[in-house]
Amino acid sequence: MGHARAQRERRSNHRVDLDGRAVVFQRGDHVGQYTLENISAGGAMVSGDRDLRPGHLVHLLIDLETGEEPMSVTGSVRRVRDQNNGVGLAIAFPVLTADQEDAIHNAVLRALLRRDTDRAHLPLLVFEPRRRVREEIESEIRSFGLPVAGVDSLADAVRELEDEETEYAGLVIHSVTHDARSMEVIEFFTRSEDLRTVILPEPNGTLCERAERLAKLPQVRVPRIWSRSELRRALT
Repeated sequence: MGHARAQRERRSNHRVDLDGRAVVFQRGDHVGQYTLENISAGGAMVSGDRDLRPGHLVHLLIDLETGEEPMSVTGSVRRVRDQNNGVGLAIAFPVLTADQEDAIHNAVLRALLRRDTDRAHLPLLVFEPRRRVREEIESEIRSFGLPVAGVDSLADAVRELEDEETEYAGLVIHSVTHDARSMEVIEFFTRSEDLRTVILPEPNGTLCERAERLAKLPQVRVPRIWSRSELRRALT
């Protein structure tokens, strides 16, 4: 029972960004149309123009834009946040039917699969100043069948990461961990953009102080470089 309950709780709390919209009603009156930011079996976050008070019950007609029929659910406004051009509403789903829960889980799974598929086709960006080392890293990544691009300067790395027309599956770094300026910029991107970052340690497995601090972030991986299986897991 404990394992099953834990599984249900994990599924309920697994939120993912989805394309969709929600038409909100309160006491039978139309409140407005909101953009669906994310959803799980436990609730959803929507954004729109009209504010609602926490604790109020609402009725939502949710279109997940997956080709399925819109879903009708009842929720409770838990919290409200101000946004630049409107408000965000966190709405909990206290009671869902089995069909509603399955529909949400299926939509979340489809979104995760689509995101993983998209990521698999995105290149990894290697930032390594030393040409020979960079080429070795790129060759190792290609041996896994993964696309890769490389830069040798901080300016080029920033240009690539800021380019709105270019998207990367993650950033791979090695010797730049010893450069304070580079690590300051990398840490900014890793934190602010939730950028998946792979740090290749020294041959003896050690990391410098700045790299150790960055490695504590959940989106950062530090594989054992002599383990191809661990390296591949970190890169994919």
